[in-house]
Amino acid sequence: MKHLKCLFSITSMTLLLAACSNDEPKDYFVKAENETIEHIHGAGYWGEEGTPVIATHGGPFEYRDEGWYKTSRNNHDYMGFQATKDGFYSSGHPEEGSDLKNPLGLVKSADKGESLEKLAFYGVTDFHYLGASYETGTVYTYNEAKNSKIGQGFFYSKNKGKDWTQLELNGMTSSSIGGFDIHPSKDNMIAIYGEEGIFLSENYGKDLSLIPTTAMVTSLTFKKDSMVYSMLENDKVSLHEISLSDKQDTTLTAPSIDNENVPIYLEANPLNDGQMMMVTTKNDVYVSEDKETKWNKVLSNGETK
Repeated sequence: MKHLKCLFSITSMTLLLAACSNDEPKDYFVKAENETIEHIHGAGYWGEEGTPVIATHGGPFEYRDEGWYKTSRNNHDYMGFQATKDGFYSSGHPEEGSDLKNPLGLVKSADKGESLEKLAFYGVTDFHYLGASYETGTVYTYNEAKNSKIGQGFFYSKNKGKDWTQLELNGMTSSSIGGFDIHPSKDNMIAIYGEEGIFLSENYGKDLSLIPTTAMVTSLTFKKDSMVYSMLENDKVSLHEISLSDKQDTTLTAPSIDNENVPIYLEANPLNDGQMMMVTTKNDVYVSEDKETKWNKVLSNGETK
């Protein structure tokens, strides 16, 4: 909303309008009404309130007060978006007309994207696959193409991209993967998932052990003491939770979706263990407020209300 800024000079006889302007900047977040989101490149919970957020081709959108809000500027195409305790990490491409280099490399923001800290590979690499520990900020990436500093493969950095260590991946038997996630507080713990199941490491990807599943895993998120994952079995999507202590698997309630609209992002709220978010291939977004017993669709086919 624009506000009219006016300066008045008062005398005993007159009220003089000395200066008046209406060029005050817009609020950083504005209501997103009748918008169509065509690409979602990440999801999570950010800020002190743990607000749901999705990263899109046109900047971040956050869900609050039963509606979607978008940024009014700095609408960058964020790839590999990862929310953390003190902001977010991302890669991607700057919005049209920006003076930022393309690609962004690895960047970080502590103010929801109003400003960006350029960390590594600025103007060199676009990381489509990033993971980060919510509490520690340790960043993991799958680098698709060799650059001057790191080669192709999995790497992690504990100092905001200054130094990188390659994951050894002993025990990895799969030739293809669907994605990966990092534990919110134990940055040594990474889960890589795919058709065979979940490969879990507790030593920064040095050694992996397979937790087999009966069908292909399409998305996964860590909670404090468990992993929640979606699985595509017999053309239907199911939702499961695995205890990290005894690996016991429990079936959860999932939205009624099938192989035409599978989950691609699954996120647990680190500030509230009962809240989760699911993003599907058709740009539907579901949120759960009651330990996955009930899901509410808050975005349908990418269309905001």
